[in-house]
Amino acid sequence: MAKPDEIGRKATRGMASTAMAQIVKVLTTMATTIVVARILSPSDYGVAAMVAPLMGLIMTFQNLGFTQAVVQARELDSEHSNALFWLSIAISVVAALVMVALAPVVGSFYGDARAGYVTAATGLTILVTGFKLQHQALLNREMRFHALSVNDIVVAIATFVLTALAALILKSYWAIWLGTLLNAVVSTAMMWRAYPWRPRLGASFEGVRKLVVFGANLTGFNLVNFFARNLDNVIIAKAEGADAVGLYDRSYKLMLFPLQNINQPLSRVMLPVLSRVRDEPARYRRVYELALRALALVSMPGILAAAMCSEQLVPFLLGERWAAASPIFFWLSLTAIVQCVPNTTGWLYISSGNTRNMMYWGMFSSTISIISFFIGVHWGAAGVACAYFIGQLVTLPLLYHYATKGTPVSQRFMYLVQLPSLVGGLFAWGIVSMVRQMPAASGLPTVGLLTLAVAASYAGAVAAQACTPGGRRAMAEMLRLAMNLLPDRFRRGKLQPR
Repeated sequence: MAKPDEIGRKATRGMASTAMAQIVKVLTTMATTIVVARILSPSDYGVAAMVAPLMGLIMTFQNLGFTQAVVQARELDSEHSNALFWLSIAISVVAALVMVALAPVVGSFYGDARAGYVTAATGLTILVTGFKLQHQALLNREMRFHALSVNDIVVAIATFVLTALAALILKSYWAIWLGTLLNAVVSTAMMWRAYPWRPRLGASFEGVRKLVVFGANLTGFNLVNFFARNLDNVIIAKAEGADAVGLYDRSYKLMLFPLQNINQPLSRVMLPVLSRVRDEPARYRRVYELALRALALVSMPGILAAAMCSEQLVPFLLGERWAAASPIFFWLSLTAIVQCVPNTTGWLYISSGNTRNMMYWGMFSSTISIISFFIGVHWGAAGVACAYFIGQLVTLPLLYHYATKGTPVSQRFMYLVQLPSLVGGLFAWGIVSMVRQMPAASGLPTVGLLTLAVAASYAGAVAAQACTPGGRRAMAEMLRLAMNLLPDRFRRGKLQPR
């Protein structure tokens, strides 16, 4: 087992490289959304959004939780890896064929043949993705975060360039599909280049049962969670048509996707680290609490700033024809605030091996979300977004209770860690509201208003953190970890001769 200081160094460097990769990934994702949305129409995005739920469902079965099982396993040999690789390929082939077979059904369901065409073509994307899953899991298990971060940066930039070019040339929904396919191709090639392990023909499945059971429980959670994350698109598309679901989908991607782009790679670092220290309660709690304070301090103020400027921000980024998405974006921004900390409870479930309870929780929370979608659709896409926010908010107490049960992390901390950022956000909201009421504010550009909102929100959050002992300790620890990334000659407080 790795020594504590070695795990700490890998985690710190992993956080740094992952953060750098995510900055690039979020910026390129936002750039793709903004640039391509100005070329394509809401209807084009609506077609892609119609297919996305089915693709998400199939890809949930494609992985079967093997990636997390590999990361969490105490022991893993080459035979286990070989068996899991061929299982992933077999499942991917079946998944691709299922997409092709369901294509006519999808086109008939929506009454739009375009959705059927894209569904069939998406089978190729799923097949390509299957070839990278085991390599990605092995890189994550060995905490080779730098290699994973390089992959993320290359794939993000390539996807932006290729999708934008495809949109300019094709000027149709096929550009979105082609961008997704090329993303999978580039990512798979990068994974194989980064990890030298190669599968051999033939496989022995002896000893992988425990990994499969672990993955099956996690897949159960992912499956029910999938319905909560994707049924909203289906309901809106069926009730309101391609234009409405296109507005909703872009709002969702513009707000919640960047949040997922923070949590997903952060999970890449936190899951192996927490899995290694799960037998040390004090250390486990310290690692988790520090990560949550950093996440709340980095993510929540920016989301709050976007929410308070939603009416100006959406048309500014996507163009005036997307202005109707502003109220949808506002409610989804509030949802992103609510999800920021709860999204990390999966680390507690998975690192402690408690995926069965995670699956049970997913069943309950997904049911609440689905009910909220059916209620909200009576008020259109904005109603669905509002209902989604309310559903997420009311389930928080139960989530914190069950996720922290049997772990060193307290339920009380889950609430306290968010307060400084929320206080800072309320402070910023008050300032922005006052500025808007001033006579001179009518000529204030969107960039100026957003800059004010972001600056006030982060300043308020940092000040609120500094008012609490835990916040001061956490910020000091973040600063110490950041300093550890510098060369020794900088850390000693002055430049040393080479």
